[in-house]
Amino acid sequence: MSSGKHVVVIPFPFGGQAWALVNLVLKLAPAAPDVRFSFLNIAKSNSLIFPPPLRAKLPSNVQVYEVNDGMPDGHCGPMEHSGEHVELFLKAAPENFKAAVDVAEQDVKKKVSCFLTDALVIFAGEMAEKMQVPWVALWVPTPYCLAAHVYIDVICELHRESSGGGTSTDDDKSLGVIPGLSMMHISDLPKELIDDHDTSRSACMLREVGRVLPRGATAVVMNSYAEVTPTPLIADLKSKFKMLLQVGCLAVSFPPLPLPSSSTSDTTGCLTWLDARDPRSVAYICFGTVAMPSPSEVSAIGEALESTKTPFLWSIKERAMAFLPKGLQERTSAYGKFVPWAPQAQVLSHLACGVYVTHGGYNSMFESVVGGVPMVCKPFWADNMMNGRVIEEVWGIGMKVKGGTITKSGMEKALEVVLRGEDGREMRKKAGELRERLVKAAGPNGIAEADFKVLVKLIST
Repeated sequence: MSSGKHVVVIPFPFGGQAWALVNLVLKLAPAAPDVRFSFLNIAKSNSLIFPPPLRAKLPSNVQVYEVNDGMPDGHCGPMEHSGEHVELFLKAAPENFKAAVDVAEQDVKKKVSCFLTDALVIFAGEMAEKMQVPWVALWVPTPYCLAAHVYIDVICELHRESSGGGTSTDDDKSLGVIPGLSMMHISDLPKELIDDHDTSRSACMLREVGRVLPRGATAVVMNSYAEVTPTPLIADLKSKFKMLLQVGCLAVSFPPLPLPSSSTSDTTGCLTWLDARDPRSVAYICFGTVAMPSPSEVSAIGEALESTKTPFLWSIKERAMAFLPKGLQERTSAYGKFVPWAPQAQVLSHLACGVYVTHGGYNSMFESVVGGVPMVCKPFWADNMMNGRVIEEVWGIGMKVKGGTITKSGMEKALEVVLRGEDGREMRKKAGELRERLVKAAGPNGIAEADFKVLVKLIST
């Protein structure tokens, strides 16, 4: 190969974190055909993101490798986002991935020329430094969350001041001292980020990433659009990193891609079911791949849907079905549908979809905007709280669950407001306007396209 470049790619393999990096690599591979990409990941994550049909169709310059996940020998079972699994992975990762890099170099017969990793994979920065090659880090969550990580020492000091040295804290204390975070509060941050008594590897990683990236990363790539991120926030982040690139949200397409085939991609019949519903009448409920409401919250959602006779499509985990009110499925069968999985992007872009009840994941936010669908957000962890604040107060395209806990009355009111109220119509209008801004931002003249070209050049030369 003419360039002789060999890029090692390492995702963070828990939750839905890996998808953005996968999509970035699949976009980079044809744009940099002379670069070899070695994708190093644990087997269970690979099996989810690269099923056999997809792996067989990968670009010829992308090779997938499987790395030991740190679990004890003989362990078998479904991959869960458990603290224990993450801890074991992080403990073993530096040694295991160093061995995998050696294997990839032998296969490709080229030394690694660059590391392209999830930003949480901070041990890659040390590997890149030892090998004297660039480290490009992809930041998957919201830019607001990145700023919080960068200012971790300031935030921890604010947290200590608000607690007064005691156990009670003023969680409503503003983060206004941080550029671009004037609307955020301490309560919007993950507890692991501000609890310096938590000495687990994962908590230490979260607190350390904002210190490591400014000094170690050759470039930080953000899974976002500059055009819809506050200018003061971006300006300050640019001052903190050697290079900051915004390549757009990697989980969605503006406008959305059509569903390839209902027989292969709509196996649970969601789209056919939606075709029979009135425009903007359906509540779509899904809390992502990992998050799950409490039993009482699952029951409350079901009761609210039934009492309001709201048409609904609920993508629900099998273990959560037991928490539904007894007989609910039968009583709501004329206007409700329960499925274990739904083609989410297509559901949210369907004319019948009127509201999205969500955990507020960053990718889910953009998928909802693509469809112009307002949201009711029940945050769980990570950047969910910040995203909920953006949805409600910055973009004005939805509302958070009041008090942070789903109740029957709260959900009834939320459905009434968003689906049938004047405020809901205004949210839908703003979501449509934001979608148009993002379509333009994703176009050939947008910052994302220019920054992507810079990234291609960075990994290719």
